[in-house]
Amino acid sequence: MLSWIEKIVFIAAVALAAGLAFAEFRKKFRLISSGQKVRRFDRPGLRLGQMLYKVFLQIPVFSQRPVTGFFHAVIFWGFLIFLGVTLNHVAEGFFTGFSLFGYGSIYSLLLFMANLFAGLIILAVIYFFVRRYVFRVSSLDRPSYQSLTVLFFIFTLMVSFIFYEAFKMYPRQFIDGDFLARWALLHVLPEPGALTSFSQGLWLKFLWWLHILIIMAFGVFIMYSKHLHLLAGPINLVFKNLGVKAEIPLLNLEEQEKFGTPQINDLNRKDLLDLFSCAECGRCDDVCPAFQSGKALSPKNLLEKLKNHLMASAPLLHSNPADLKKLLGEVISEEEVWDCTTCAACMEVCPMLNEHIAKIMGMRQFSVLMESRFPEEFQTLYRGLENQGNPWGINADTRSEWAKDLQIPLISEKGETDILLWVGCAGSFDQHSQKIARSFVKILQRAGADFAFLGNEEKCCGDPARRSGMEYLFQIQARQNIETLNHYKFRRIITTCPHGYHVLKNEYPKMGGNYQVLHHAELLHELMAQNKIQIAPSSSVKLTYHDPCYLGRYNHIYDQPRQLLENLNQQRLLEMAASKKTSFCCGAGGGGMWKEEKSGKRISHCRMEQAEKTGADTIVTACPFCSIMFHDAIAETGREKMKTLDLAQAIEEKLI
Repeated sequence: MLSWIEKIVFIAAVALAAGLAFAEFRKKFRLISSGQKVRRFDRPGLRLGQMLYKVFLQIPVFSQRPVTGFFHAVIFWGFLIFLGVTLNHVAEGFFTGFSLFGYGSIYSLLLFMANLFAGLIILAVIYFFVRRYVFRVSSLDRPSYQSLTVLFFIFTLMVSFIFYEAFKMYPRQFIDGDFLARWALLHVLPEPGALTSFSQGLWLKFLWWLHILIIMAFGVFIMYSKHLHLLAGPINLVFKNLGVKAEIPLLNLEEQEKFGTPQINDLNRKDLLDLFSCAECGRCDDVCPAFQSGKALSPKNLLEKLKNHLMASAPLLHSNPADLKKLLGEVISEEEVWDCTTCAACMEVCPMLNEHIAKIMGMRQFSVLMESRFPEEFQTLYRGLENQGNPWGINADTRSEWAKDLQIPLISEKGETDILLWVGCAGSFDQHSQKIARSFVKILQRAGADFAFLGNEEKCCGDPARRSGMEYLFQIQARQNIETLNHYKFRRIITTCPHGYHVLKNEYPKMGGNYQVLHHAELLHELMAQNKIQIAPSSSVKLTYHDPCYLGRYNHIYDQPRQLLENLNQQRLLEMAASKKTSFCCGAGGGGMWKEEKSGKRISHCRMEQAEKTGADTIVTACPFCSIMFHDAIAETGREKMKTLDLAQAIEEKLI
């Protein structure tokens, strides 16, 4: 079909497009390579397999948005089909009458699938255009010319394919499988005889070139736009973190000269790859408690700001990196960094598995350890941890006073035990949380459990220090606790606090503290399954359950608390809209317990509104900090008809 001149033009166009795309790819590759090395090459088979599974089945895009996800998946699957169509398209241009797939059943099936997906993709383009530019959903905060350009490219590709196939069949030479093209031939193209063969040839060449040039332009445009996530995203999935969620690397405080991430080149290469993998879909903003409560932090904008800064910093990265801007204060505001509760909801819903918290923690560590800059309320937190081993700064000698009438044996006196009860700072010093600890102890005693506790030897697990960027105090607390724990014999540690549970189970092992750790929800479930505790179910209370972030998203404990409550209450558990993996944070994490919320609504108030909408009169949780936040929120918002209970309290009330 093509003349020899046109073939030369085609080859030149391909070379030009490839050159432009490669030049931009090389630039982006160098930008990512300017970051710190990170080892993510373990278990390559698992990494590759999970990536292929998620990409080809489009699993991530269905999360939270099934309709939008379906149309995204349609476009992806359609382009896989059109890969074969386009290759055949090129072959037809170079060799008249030739088909890579012959002209039998395989060719007919390919055309049928291409026609089917062409129609679905056109519907998808209309859907996305209306969603982005007519109704403008809240997560898409501004019109994007890049998205409009891509929609135009996709729409033109589909229409050019349909009409190219229609003109091939003109006037009435029908081809099996070409049902959309056949419709266009019968209802849009001129009647038979109205077009000369010369005109038909011109139309075929025009549509052939239009289709090919759009594909070339699309390929180049991807490299220069946010749609680079189409290529960067799958690579990002391969290098995802296979370990602990939002893992914080252990700093070498003695040998390192710089802590945290003061500049863009201090981020690791996975962090920088995240920036180009972000699709700007806004799913992270939809679930972020800070953003949804009207605060400065937007996880989506955080990545976008860092990406724009990385691009703008290209000339300095290799020539004069010392002149790069500081991330905290010059690129990202302090409000944004300190608004984060480290709840990991953003990371849970991100289709590309971007790691937002790592960037925030790097900036916090730099601010706290290198510049001694942090919210003023943290002065009390850090002073209390340093002097008394607890964030409230209460006299450490009073840590076990809450239990003086419960006759709990000290492990220092008992010597060996099955269960070592890790009470935590909240259970030891906060009056509201002490009720939770007391209820749990009474359950253990009723069950005849073999247990003891450390008493005044216990110190803060270090979570509030670590999540607020004060790695120095975290390591001090952790090493003291590990030294104490390693001195005694016990089979397992039980804690009522998900923060302590997470740190003891997932972070202490890197410092030599290897223990079997259970959350009290797991042990209560075990005791009930073994009939060691029995309860009298009630039908008079309407319960809803709040998933603590560090119990649910971080450690995947969702079912045991619900099964306990189902046994406890004869009425159906009233689930909040944001529950399980998408549970809405209480606001206490990441140091939020000790910091005032100076903008927007209180996060705990937002969560109480969600709980109230279920019609429940009691919100049950499994975290003392969540319970404190909800207890205060009930009083502050005038919802005295509601109450909050911990799982242990709810069960202890119904013990037989």
